[in-house]
Amino acid sequence: MRIHVGVQHLSSIVRFHPELEVVELTRMMHGRYREATLRRLAESAPEGSRFVVAVPQAIADPEWDRPTGDVPAASLRGFAPGPGLDAQIQALRRAAGLVRAQTVLVRTPVAFRPTAKNVDLLGQFAKSPLWKNLRLAWQADGLWEPARHQAVCAELGLIPVSDPLALPAGRGALPPVTGADFAYFRVRGATPSRLIPELGHLDLLEACRPHRRVFLVFCTANPVQDARNFLQNANLS
Repeated sequence: MRIHVGVQHLSSIVRFHPELEVVELTRMMHGRYREATLRRLAESAPEGSRFVVAVPQAIADPEWDRPTGDVPAASLRGFAPGPGLDAQIQALRRAAGLVRAQTVLVRTPVAFRPTAKNVDLLGQFAKSPLWKNLRLAWQADGLWEPARHQAVCAELGLIPVSDPLALPAGRGALPPVTGADFAYFRVRGATPSRLIPELGHLDLLEACRPHRRVFLVFCTANPVQDARNFLQNANLS
């Protein structure tokens, strides 16, 4: 088991922390980085850092109603196939290349409901040849039950993204855990305004154990401190 611990790239994080390996470029969900900025990030990152690029909300949200550059909103939203979407994927590939990222985060909002049509659109998006040599990890917010989410990921070749500390109340039972070569966890915590307690970190460690490699990304109110505390508690255990 190898755990790569990291944080989402919040505006408050202004420097890299050598002990944290993963940085999600989640601001890409709302706007593009300049290429010069991406190059600076890649150059200033400690050796061994792993970036994750994020799919813009304009692509993943079926109800998105704002244009993105020269692309009309209706030609993108809900993974609608076409030249506009292909251009966006090409831009994501370019960004991934500049920061040497191998992983793309796809986060769908509540409006992306568990329907056959949405599964089909997501499948077309995921199977685009433009994604060659990149792995796509999918976080499904809203009404997706964990078992349904994992089944669709298996069908489409996506990596399921989940929070081991989140309670699945009202969303169906958690499916049995099977070991994977690569797993992706995004941790928001049960109480977002507080640091995750030591027992929570030990629960995270147990969730990671079945898998060969794990991206464990903290998206809490204080992600850097929570990540450092996890590293300390994991070593103590």
